[in-house]
Formats: sequence, structure tokens, C-alpha cells
Amino acid sequence: MMTSIVIVSADLLGDIPARLQQAGHIVITFPDLDSLNAWLAEKQAAVMLPDTAAVDKLTAQPPVKKPETIKLAENQPSHWLVRPAKLELTTPTSKAIPLTHSECCILRTAANAGGHPVTRKMLIESMGQNFLHYDERRLEAHISRLRRKIASHGQEAFQVRGVRGHGYLFTVELREIAG
Repeated sequence: MMTSIVIVSADLLGDIPARLQQAGHIVITFPDLDSLNAWLAEKQAAVMLPDTAAVDKLTAQPPVKKPETIKLAENQPSHWLVRPAKLELTTPTSKAIPLTHSECCILRTAANAGGHPVTRKMLIESMGQNFLHYDERRLEAHISRLRRKIASHGQEAFQVRGVRGHGYLFTVELREIAG
């Protein structure tokens, strides 16, 4: 849920309104209390912050967990394999999931990130697109379809989590292999 934050006399707070917006909050500023009271007569704000300590709490990024390693029988790998030449993703149980070119580019980028979150910019550029001119909703659609495709193959352990203000975290160990 996105938080709406109302700030009076924002010019006294330096970069705090910008930091709150970068953290994904809706920030509405007013030059004085009279302007705020007029606005409150029409609408309600979810949160009003009296001090900067609360800002630090709101802008803190959640801790990012490393990908979980799946324990299988000793002769089976515990990682997922991205096979660009075949446009497929192979599960730890050797089940092949067909991929589109864009999905393959996204998964290759995630595999090369070594378990760290990948930025939207990295994913968009991996598909050969210009980040500045690319509608990020298209990326969200690609991620959504990828999630559904993998889940439809019975692979609930594979998760792609959004990392607010950054990009996505793939919660399984991915490796890219040729062939």
C-alpha cells in the first residue's frame, strides 16, 4: 500500500520530500497551514510526519535475502539453468520451460547478478531497449507473464520479488549455460 505524506513548509526539510518519493510514497507539500487546512477539507492524508526520524524509518529499504538453495538428491543440481540457445529455463528437476526472447534476456540478467537484486534499467537494457524511452509497465508485464508461466509448470519455489525503488530479486539460484 502506498503511503500519502503531507508536508507543510517543505522548503525547510531539504531533500526529505524527494527521498520519500524515491521510496515510493506520495508526497504532497504545502507552503503553510492554511493551504493544508483547505486541502484537508476536501481529502484526507494517510500519514502526517512531525519529525525527520519518521522519514528515516519510511525510507529504509527492507533487508534483501539471498536466494535459497533447494536441497535435492545428491545427483541432482539445486540450481535453475537458463539456456539462451534453446530459449528455455531448466528446473532443478530437469524440467524444461520454454521462454520468449525477452524472458530469456531477463533471466540471463538475473543469473549474471549472482543472487543480488537487478535494476529495472539492467533488465530493460538486456532486452536491447533504451531505458529512457521504455515504458516500465511493459517490463512489469514481462515479469508477470514469467511468474505465471513458471507457476503453471508447477514451480512455486521460483519467485520474483519486487524490491521497492530498485528492481527485482530472483529468489532461486540461476545459472546461464550455453547449449
